[in-house]
Amino acid sequence: MKKIYLILIILFVILIGIVGATILVVMSLSNESIDVFGGEKIAKVYLCNEIYFDYNQDSGLFMEPKKDAKYYINLLDRLEKDDSVKGVLLIVNSPGGEVIASEKLARKVAELAKKKPVVVYVEGLDASGAYMVSAPANYIVAEKHSIVGSIGVRMDIIHYYGLMKKLGINVTTIKAGKYKDIGSPFRPMTKEEYEYLQKMINETYLDFVKWVAKYRHLSINYTLKIADGKIYTGEDAKKVGLVDEVGTEETALKKLEELANVSNPEIVEYGLNRDRGLFGLTYYLGYGIGKGIGEILYSAGIKDEKILLH
Repeated sequence: MKKIYLILIILFVILIGIVGATILVVMSLSNESIDVFGGEKIAKVYLCNEIYFDYNQDSGLFMEPKKDAKYYINLLDRLEKDDSVKGVLLIVNSPGGEVIASEKLARKVAELAKKKPVVVYVEGLDASGAYMVSAPANYIVAEKHSIVGSIGVRMDIIHYYGLMKKLGINVTTIKAGKYKDIGSPFRPMTKEEYEYLQKMINETYLDFVKWVAKYRHLSINYTLKIADGKIYTGEDAKKVGLVDEVGTEETALKKLEELANVSNPEIVEYGLNRDRGLFGLTYYLGYGIGKGIGEILYSAGIKDEKILLH
C-alpha cells in the first residue's frame, strides 16, 4: 500500500510540473507579461510582419497567437490602459498590408500617442500601410539604410482574352448590374470602367496623403510631391520629413525615455516570433495597403486584380 501511495504522490508531482510548464510555455508564446511588482515600464512592440485581419485564429495550445491587426490593436489598447507603461517603442519592419487593417491599426496608434508617448524605430522596412501606422507616432527614428515610404496606390488587372481567342476559347457572361463584371479578364475594359476605377484609386490615395500630411505636419501640396510611390532610405526620408531622426534602436529608446520622463525603466517586449531565433526576420518589399481593397472587389466579383499602395 505504501508503494502505491508513493507512486501516486510521484505521479501527482509530475502532473503539477507538467501543468506549470505548460502555463509558462503558453504565457511565453502569447508574449503576455504579468505585472507583479509594478514600477515604470517601456513597452517594446515589434511590428515585423504583414498587416492583415485573420478571422481564422486556429492557434493551438503550443502555437503562437497569430499577429494580425487585431492582435496589435488589442495589445496597444492594453498598453494604453496600463498605468505602469509610460511609453511605447514601436519597432517596425513591415511592408504594409490590407487597407482597412492598416487604417484601423493606424487610428489606434494615433489614439495611443495622445495618451502616452509613442516612438517608432524603423529597423529595415516601413512601407505603404506600415508607414500609415507609423505616421501618428510622436517621433520616428530610422536606420540610415532602412526603406521608408512607398506612399501611393496601384491596381493591377490581368487580361487574357487575347490568349483565349488564340486558343479558340469563348466565354459568355450573364450578369445583372452594369458593373458586375468590371475588371473581367475575358474582355477589354471600357473607358467608363477605367475612369470609375481610377476615381476609386485617386480617392484612396488622397486619403493616405491627407493622413501623412496631418500627422507629419506637412502641407497637402508638399506631401503630394513626396508621396509619389517613391521609396526613401532612412537618411533621405529624414530630408523630406517622413522621419524625425536617423539613428539606432538606442537612439529611439533614449528619445522615448525623454518624452516619457523616465529613467532606467523596465523594458517589456511584445510581438516577437519565438520560432525565428537566429534566422532573423523575413523582410518583404512591394506589398501594399491596397491588398484589402482588392479582396473586397474580389468578393464582389472582380477576381484578377491587385490594388497596392506603394
